[in-house]
Amino acid sequence: MTRTDPPSPFDEQLPEEIRRALASLDGPGPQVPPEIDTTILCEAKAGFLRRRRFWLATRFGGGIAAAAAVVLIALHLFMPTGGSNHSAVATNHRLTLTEAADINHDGRVDILDAYILAQKISRHEPLDPAWDLNGDGVVDQKDVDLIAGIAVQASEPEATR
Repeated sequence: MTRTDPPSPFDEQLPEEIRRALASLDGPGPQVPPEIDTTILCEAKAGFLRRRRFWLATRFGGGIAAAAAVVLIALHLFMPTGGSNHSAVATNHRLTLTEAADINHDGRVDILDAYILAQKISRHEPLDPAWDLNGDGVVDQKDVDLIAGIAVQASEPEATR
């Protein structure tokens, strides 16, 4: 017998002819040329790496992209830009958003501030560059909408926030 494992108690119960047939199965297997063996191994490694990269991209790629988008938006909103952009965020005296949104300077931001700004825009009156609350370089309806949104949030009862 050419087997290297310890004899099984069942070996003694098998007929000699079956024992020899089973022992011949343990003989040398087919010979694979080294080039084919190396090719198979390289393809298996490449497939594993592709699957791993795909797994990493699907697991972490979306989170990284979202974090990068948040950082870019924050930089765009809070970093001063060159030129004549005089948004409330980028002015030298650094008005807070609520200070700049208080158009009538009564100490609070309410829907009246949005109405006053909308009237000034529609009448083509001179506009303070500090009223450019969204920082796009233009005082327009978007800034009115932003003031209205701030006013609505400020007037909500505490229980619904």
